[in-house]
Amino acid sequence: MSADPTLDRLIHTVLQPGFAGTSRPPAWLARAVERGLGGVVYFSHNIGDVETTGRLSRRLHDLGDVLIATDEEGGIVSRLGARGGSPHVGAAMLGRADDTDATREVATALGAGLRESGIDIDLAPVVDVNSNPANPVIGVRSFGATPQLVARQSVAYVEGIQRTGVAATAKHFPGHGDTSVDSHVGLPRVDCSAEVLWERELAPFSAVIDAGVRAVMTAHVIVPALDPTRPATISRTVLSVLRGELGFDGVVMTDALDMGAIRDTIGLGEGCVQALLAGADLLGLGNPVLGADHPDKDQRVFTEAHEALTRAVREGRLPVERLEDAAGRITALRAWRRVHQDVSIAVGDADASVARRALAHRGPMTLPAGGLRILDVRRSRNVAAGALPTTTVRALAEAAPGSAVTSAFELPSAVEGHADTEQLRPLSQLAVADVIVTGSPGLDPAEDEQRRKALRANPDALVLVVGYAHGDEPLDGARRAVWTFGDCLPTAAAVAELLTGG
Repeated sequence: MSADPTLDRLIHTVLQPGFAGTSRPPAWLARAVERGLGGVVYFSHNIGDVETTGRLSRRLHDLGDVLIATDEEGGIVSRLGARGGSPHVGAAMLGRADDTDATREVATALGAGLRESGIDIDLAPVVDVNSNPANPVIGVRSFGATPQLVARQSVAYVEGIQRTGVAATAKHFPGHGDTSVDSHVGLPRVDCSAEVLWERELAPFSAVIDAGVRAVMTAHVIVPALDPTRPATISRTVLSVLRGELGFDGVVMTDALDMGAIRDTIGLGEGCVQALLAGADLLGLGNPVLGADHPDKDQRVFTEAHEALTRAVREGRLPVERLEDAAGRITALRAWRRVHQDVSIAVGDADASVARRALAHRGPMTLPAGGLRILDVRRSRNVAAGALPTTTVRALAEAAPGSAVTSAFELPSAVEGHADTEQLRPLSQLAVADVIVTGSPGLDPAEDEQRRKALRANPDALVLVVGYAHGDEPLDGARRAVWTFGDCLPTAAAVAELLTGG
């Protein structure tokens, strides 16, 4: 603990931890909020029903002026819909429809749901341009593969979210779309020229900044055109572009500092210090459930960050003025929240229409009468989303009574967010399938091989692609296919209607 209460409060203000629990904050977190904690992040393990989550939020807000954030992108990344499926379409579906009025309406409804649960900041939208087909973590979380599409969709999304009094967060600056490594588990690079960077990666960020987005989240990616050695989160050069050339004066928050790109290189504590020195304001500490080796991991991570910042100030490495600057922006966001927390806005329902318009398909859609044999050949775990959503698979099985769903892999139990695929071993014998469910073709050789094997067993099987597709996808010669561009409740209903008439 710092002996200087003013310094201690400043350090608390720039921290944004996760924590374990759904009904009330643990004692360490309650003390931190009372001492000025800037924010907390809800993960899926914190979310109950609306009443339970709202009660937890009220308890936190009663303790202090803390900002509550969560990742609610709709589609496959949905904390509020982690158990039953998101009621809102994701970015790729919105990009497919490319109807900014519909996007604004969807984002408004999503923001209203966050408000109802007492959440102040949405860690969305993803404004990355998904230009790399080998990208393992962005995919359907992006509005599309061109900067113009992503820019206009992102602006509409920000406007929709913020009209509800919930702050939007543009991520992942300066762009995570042209990467082939997931920053949760490694250190990606964006190898493009400065000209391409400005025309493609930075253009959507410029658009949402002009539209008044309240926060921007950094990416743990190296962009040699700006800084050849340091990830953006800890690069003063990169973040000076955000502040200077792009003119952003809101809150710069970091992506989770417990991600492999930081944790496995300089460490979380040093990452906190260097991110602040680079120009970040609010330090996301990450998901304390992942890799938990002790029941108090959440408190240990917070203490590590707090002590690292305190030590850096005492050693003269971290100027108090930098803490004051960051705390000032967080205070301004708190004030914005208070001004807008009682706004009243009409909420529409554009999700169903967008989900239907987003579907693509080829070949006859008629399936065998009666129960369906559904084979799920997906293996990968998306760290941002957690366990793969099965909303559409479940809806299709329910629409055809008597259906059976089997997997092409041995699936051990996995906690939220784990991406370890080594345990997910392919089965040598696969059930013959009427419907083969796959993710994003080309990303996982083992998944692709299981899909091919299933198609050889039944060339008439329908391939249901719930991931991302870049252009025309041959799908190993599949005669029939449906592309959903994500998974959520509206998509599930649209697919069930298309394939079963239900």
